[in-house]
Amino acid sequence: MRNFQNDQAAGLRRIMSLPKPRVVSILSAGLEATLPRMMTNLAASIQTQGSQVLLMHASAYSRESQYALNKAASLYDICQNNDSYQNKTALQSAVKVSPYGFSLAKLMQKNQPAHLTSAHVVQTNEQHANQLVKQLATQFDIVLVDASVNDAGKLALPILNESEIIIQLSRKPESIKQAYALIKLICNQLGRRSFGIIVDDANEEQAQVVFRNIAQVAKRYLQIELEFFGAIPTDEKLSLATKLGRTVIDAFPLAKASAAFTSIAKKLDVQLDHAAPFKQAYR
Repeated sequence: MRNFQNDQAAGLRRIMSLPKPRVVSILSAGLEATLPRMMTNLAASIQTQGSQVLLMHASAYSRESQYALNKAASLYDICQNNDSYQNKTALQSAVKVSPYGFSLAKLMQKNQPAHLTSAHVVQTNEQHANQLVKQLATQFDIVLVDASVNDAGKLALPILNESEIIIQLSRKPESIKQAYALIKLICNQLGRRSFGIIVDDANEEQAQVVFRNIAQVAKRYLQIELEFFGAIPTDEKLSLATKLGRTVIDAFPLAKASAAFTSIAKKLDVQLDHAAPFKQAYR
């Protein structure tokens, strides 16, 4: 029997050795309603450890309100003005600072895709938006992306397709099945690659069981390795912190969920001294 702990460690070392700065796209397998909460708490936990974080909404699911981004300008808004998409002031207008300390941006307005009917316009805006995200990635230690895939099995931008991808799933059979389907769909379109796994609503032991099962199937049928990034336990303090408009690590630092997010953040975190050659002051 393969030693999955060794596989995980080797895979994690490969991920952590990737060039900095880092873009990490997170997709949800049947837990779309809880993804913004996880993203917010994870971003705050990484920020607490001393790295500058940009959380970007780039999902086809309309979750802007959960990030308080309803009225914010989008990167596509900037791209539609060809004279301003490379303008630093215009780019700053699309980035806001959250109450939790990290920065926020969104790729497009929720009604924007309906207006982008021209294939040329779509392609041009995608190229410009891709360049904007690359520019933003040099100004932060890590960009966390709330992402989804389209019918073709790709993420919204080329830079996201090239980025690290983590799947959030639960112990429910339908979530595990959806996670594997996502992995297979992406690999069919983008080629073989590694994926990170976060198991929600589970303790460490339960999460390891889920991970081993899906990792075995992915290894056998897709010849890919998955990386275990952690478990987020069921914790009433997490829901209570959300109702209070705070992150769990701020409101309840000793809670089980706080420890879980801190652990995952440490695996994702990019230390400032490592990222310094790539960073530009975002002022």
